[in-house]
Amino acid sequence: MREEAECIQVFTPEMIDTMARIWTRASISLMDVRHQLIRPGQPLQNYRMPSSMLVYAYGGSANVQLNQTLFGMERFGVFHGGKGTTLSISSEGETLGSFMVLYKAEAPPFFRRDLQRLLEQMNPFVQLYGFSPSTPVWFMDVFQRMLDSWSRATAMNHFHTTSLFYQSMHEIYRDLERKEARFLQPDPVVSAKRYLDEHYMSPILFQDIADMFGISGGQLTRLFKKNEGKSLRAYLTLKRLEVARRHLLHTNATVKEIALGCGLNDELNLNRMFKRHYKTTPSEFRKIERARMQALDMDNDSHLSYNEKELDNLVKFQGDGDIEMNSNRGFRATAFLLGMALLLSACSGTGGASGGNGGNNQTPSAVNSSAVTEHEQASQESPASTKRFRHSFGEIEVPIQPERIAGFWMEDYLLALGTDSVVDSLSGLYDRHYLQSRMSSTTVVDPFNMNFEALMTTEPDLIILAFPHIAEGKYDSFSKIAPTYVLDDGEWRDWRSALRLVGELTGRQAQAEQFIKQYEEKVADGRVKLHAALGEETVAFIRIQDKNLTLYGNLTDYVGTVFYTELGLNPAGIVKKLVQSENPVSEFSMELIPDIDADHLFITVYESDDSKQKLKEIYDSPLWKELPAVKNGNIHEVDMGHWMTSGAIASDMKVDDVLNALLK
Repeated sequence: MREEAECIQVFTPEMIDTMARIWTRASISLMDVRHQLIRPGQPLQNYRMPSSMLVYAYGGSANVQLNQTLFGMERFGVFHGGKGTTLSISSEGETLGSFMVLYKAEAPPFFRRDLQRLLEQMNPFVQLYGFSPSTPVWFMDVFQRMLDSWSRATAMNHFHTTSLFYQSMHEIYRDLERKEARFLQPDPVVSAKRYLDEHYMSPILFQDIADMFGISGGQLTRLFKKNEGKSLRAYLTLKRLEVARRHLLHTNATVKEIALGCGLNDELNLNRMFKRHYKTTPSEFRKIERARMQALDMDNDSHLSYNEKELDNLVKFQGDGDIEMNSNRGFRATAFLLGMALLLSACSGTGGASGGNGGNNQTPSAVNSSAVTEHEQASQESPASTKRFRHSFGEIEVPIQPERIAGFWMEDYLLALGTDSVVDSLSGLYDRHYLQSRMSSTTVVDPFNMNFEALMTTEPDLIILAFPHIAEGKYDSFSKIAPTYVLDDGEWRDWRSALRLVGELTGRQAQAEQFIKQYEEKVADGRVKLHAALGEETVAFIRIQDKNLTLYGNLTDYVGTVFYTELGLNPAGIVKKLVQSENPVSEFSMELIPDIDADHLFITVYESDDSKQKLKEIYDSPLWKELPAVKNGNIHEVDMGHWMTSGAIASDMKVDDVLNALLK
């Protein structure tokens, strides 16, 4: 289908009728439904849409950019772009929410010719537009329902999501048809700031910026000073000085080279402006600040603070056993239950001298224990032997320390706790022999084609399911076999919190804390060693899957967390350029290989003939052989399994991979 994107802010009745005809003739496939929070200071920047996308943003003032068109949003807005459109969202003060629906439109054979004729007039699947809808609450509800339905991952739920998506597009066109939508207009001040941020290294005429918005240079200057508190000239000067300061600290470029790279005419000009603002010359600043940074780095690397917040992530009980995060009340609740057990035991089983028994410590109930029914005995033992947890599927009562645990996609956490999992979930991300060497009683069961009889024969004391969709429609069957806990989506994404939760569920809190402590000690020691060995050398991570070449490096995904957050490694320039905060991977072609500017390059390869062929093609490429990492022998191939997942053992193995590769 033809894809020619243009920004549309006027829709005539004829255009809307044509777009509706195209939608009725096209075949729409949903690719994904997402939700993301955009916090102040953490914008979504230059995300390249992998398919056509409908976005609903809400929650406050924001700037939303589609390609070169910038929109100022006040409280909520609907935005649309086609495949390849660059999307940026930045908050003006509040945390924003954004729903994103990715879809693909194709022409079915029986409509191909008719649809092609309509597409020659316009293509609604690639149009760029942004507006404030007349019914924001309705849009909020329908996007939330789309997200909920899509996350359940069944054919019927995905079918329902598609129907909701059609409803949303119909409502958009109704708004446009009734002229009730308020189109969002570009903000000249924000656009001017963005232009200066991107072009500070070049000569700039402020009138050229004003011409972009059809206003005079004087009007743009007045608007800019009113909003920013400084003139365009002052903002540009501060931007250039900020960049010069960064280059002085982190590069070995000469003062003259930095001056030219910042858009200043010569070294003398930079010296004059730098001394006026920082009260010192660039050369003096570099000498003093580098010495100070070196001293601080030596101290900070040995006293890591990034893990301190994890002390607030302990799982706790709330009231009658509800699980709650960010405290250690769970330990107090467990201690209370154990205390109650000891108290009851003291009252019923060790009567002492009371009752005239003298040295005989047996009470009448103990002597006549054969008269106690099994039900009554279980009832008496219950407070001492179980504890209660509440989750999204209800409340369960769990043995204080279950011995046999069926964990689906939980083997990572159970291994970290030194626990035998009686069920391995066929996740396919770990080496099967490795797992079985660590687990003495492993039974392989597929949760999506569950043989509940096979599960029953393992006689588990507790079942833990990692995802709600595994339990969808099957929870009653699981719970009849053993108490079953289902982790919410948010509970397992941070492996430390998940490990502490599993530790609470299995009565192995001490093992959880010990594993985390040992891991963080390894990371802290590794940071110091890596900093000493590598300095400012950069890293990147490439995955080869079949014929696809992808670059990982989002600072918060399962690769970036280990590289950049945990071990403090320096991301390569291509990582910063290609990989955006919304999408942890960026596909790229062989032509982009020369842009891989990493000093160290990690590679993981899928086990397939196409993947191996692709790897050979890359290694044989003249472009590849010219890379700095290749010339210096800094190519590190690592195991696919644990690098493609997040978890306790997986994170530990990732750290070992990096340390072994970079410190050998």
